[in-house]
Amino acid sequence: MKKLIILIEIIILILIIYMAIPKQGNGEEIKYFIMTSTAYSRHPDCIAKKWNDGYTATMTPVREGVVAINVDWIDDKWQVKSPLKLGQKIYIKNIGYFSVEDTGYFTEKNLHFDFWNLDIYKEDYGEAKKWGIEPVEVYILED
Repeated sequence: MKKLIILIEIIILILIIYMAIPKQGNGEEIKYFIMTSTAYSRHPDCIAKKWNDGYTATMTPVREGVVAINVDWIDDKWQVKSPLKLGQKIYIKNIGYFSVEDTGYFTEKNLHFDFWNLDIYKEDYGEAKKWGIEPVEVYILED
């Protein structure tokens, strides 16, 4: 009898945890990450001259609403170093909607920071510099 009660308690606990997980309209879990955010602009202190052509890594015009993720040169090719993917649509809580279209170089100075960081494009260099490093909650809208 004691084993049956323990089993029922475990099942109830699992159901409570399952119901507490946020769901989308179709019953899927909402996928989000807690990340750090920095900001960049087309200022020479943010983008090297050879990459500062006005286009993102996905060849779209650089503009507000774009975020960059980190990449690294591995095995003779650029590889994404982020939980986010190029082309994803995301929502950053209390900030707005963005598209992952650009990349920044993986520095290897702080592997955890580089992997869990995104860079928000700002037209104004002063605004980008003022941004600093802010923690953000990032929701994946489209994979």
